[in-house]
Amino acid sequence: MSKVFFIVSASLAVSSVASALPKYETITSPSPISSYGKITRMAVDSENLNGKVIVDVWTPAEYDTSSDKRYPVVYAHDGQNLFDASFTFAGVPWGIDKACYQLQNDPDFEMPIIVGINNRGAEGLRPNDYFPEKALEYISPEQTANTFIYDTCNDVFLGNEEAAFVANELKPLIDSLYNTDPGVSTTFAMGSSMGALASMYLLCEYPETFGGAACMSTHWIGSLNLNPDYTMNDDEVCANAILQYLSEHIPADGMHRLYMDQGTIDWDAGYLKYEDIAREIVRDKGYTEENGSLYVYDAKGAGHNEWYWQQRVKIPLKFLLSKQAIGGAGINDLEAETGIDPTENHIYDISGKRYTSVDFDNLPSGIYVQKGRKSIKK
Repeated sequence: MSKVFFIVSASLAVSSVASALPKYETITSPSPISSYGKITRMAVDSENLNGKVIVDVWTPAEYDTSSDKRYPVVYAHDGQNLFDASFTFAGVPWGIDKACYQLQNDPDFEMPIIVGINNRGAEGLRPNDYFPEKALEYISPEQTANTFIYDTCNDVFLGNEEAAFVANELKPLIDSLYNTDPGVSTTFAMGSSMGALASMYLLCEYPETFGGAACMSTHWIGSLNLNPDYTMNDDEVCANAILQYLSEHIPADGMHRLYMDQGTIDWDAGYLKYEDIAREIVRDKGYTEENGSLYVYDAKGAGHNEWYWQQRVKIPLKFLLSKQAIGGAGINDLEAETGIDPTENHIYDISGKRYTSVDFDNLPSGIYVQKGRKSIKK
């Protein structure tokens, strides 16, 4: 069976909109906690993905089921990394709940409900779920040997199924259970790295459902091919396919919001040439800072991990959830903001404490920054 034939077959597996809400069960233990609201963990049965997906729903402290107030909703990928450090893969959450709390006194900010969609990395399916499947249509048979994406996903592509799950199964379920404002202008997708690709894909495939997307450190090269020193190999064929897909499918009606950012070191540095092209594409489609539909952000000195996203997550949240359009551009100098220079020959922990001449193996578990690379002690 050829790869091209398999891709077409997989695309046909996406079911139509379910006539009934998916079944789910609430998980009380273990379940993440938040100091700034309540988190309800549930396992949702997905017909599209043919399995259970763990979902963490954060409601702010003010949320009251007896009230008529309706809330915008952000559907965020890699949900296990959003709230509670003890549930993250490396001990560092985005702190998206804390960021919302810090924005609560901004009169232009609308407090949301955050739906954290846990990835299926434990089953080895994160790249399969998060890769924008229709981008494969832009890889010719002659190019298949020059991209790593088929090896990355083991020839199993579930991006259409994951997007259908979020749009056609999960969103109707959340709207039935919570006081949501279900309109397109108050429904957003958000993610980092491959989660950014999945969020972009939701906006492109379901523009009548999602009014905007926040794409942080977007993994434009699509595939995951690592060297022994944890550096990432480029994949120009796959990146160009994703960019061609974006050019032909990004909604261009002027009614959507798009946030895009990149760091400048680590894996993010390898994405920059593609990020520049992506920004040109969306601007050609009518997204501009002036009309409030676009916000681009350059995070100087930032790399590719949860600690860096934690530092700037308030920016896309405010952009998506502001009552008034606030498109713009920003540049952040990580050293000026935090006192950390990740290009120095030192090791920093997530609190900013610096270590010198230390045996890395003796440090406690967590994320450390050294020479611009993410290091994780399991």
